[in-house]
Amino acid sequence: MVDKEKAKEKTKELMEKSLDFIKETSVRIRKEAQRKWKVSNLKLEIASLKHQMGTVFKELGRYLYFATKEDNLDEAKYKEFFERIARIEEKIAEKEELIEKIKQEELKEEAQFIDIEEEELSQYKEEEKTEDEEKSKAKKGRKKKNTEEEEEDEEKKKIDAETEIENPEN
Repeated sequence: MVDKEKAKEKTKELMEKSLDFIKETSVRIRKEAQRKWKVSNLKLEIASLKHQMGTVFKELGRYLYFATKEDNLDEAKYKEFFERIARIEEKIAEKEELIEKIKQEELKEEAQFIDIEEEELSQYKEEEKTEDEEKSKAKKGRKKKNTEEEEEDEEKKKIDAETEIENPEN
């Protein structure tokens, strides 16, 4: 009867742990999907900025070519191109930094989850070990009891056999 109650309790505990695991996993998946979406958007923005930078380089090249050809190079004008390129590079660096931060957050969360998993696994193994030891002790106790009963039976048989030898008429 006690074993059935323990089994029910163990089953309930296992179901609760499974439900908690499913909840934690769904939260992790949602967070990971959000991070992947953010990273994808940032990469698209970077690609767009690089395209803009390529366009500015083309404009700069065209300007320098014709200004040099006509010997009409305006230093302020071509520095404007350099400033535009520098601003785009800064934006790209900011976006790449955000991507790196997101990846670092992901690594931290994964490490925390792994630590939690390992902790729960070792706790589960410890519980299993304790249960196995209890079962082993109970089994040894039953074996010892059975052995003692067998020894008592053997002793009774010997006594009965001796009694029969001494009193053959019974």
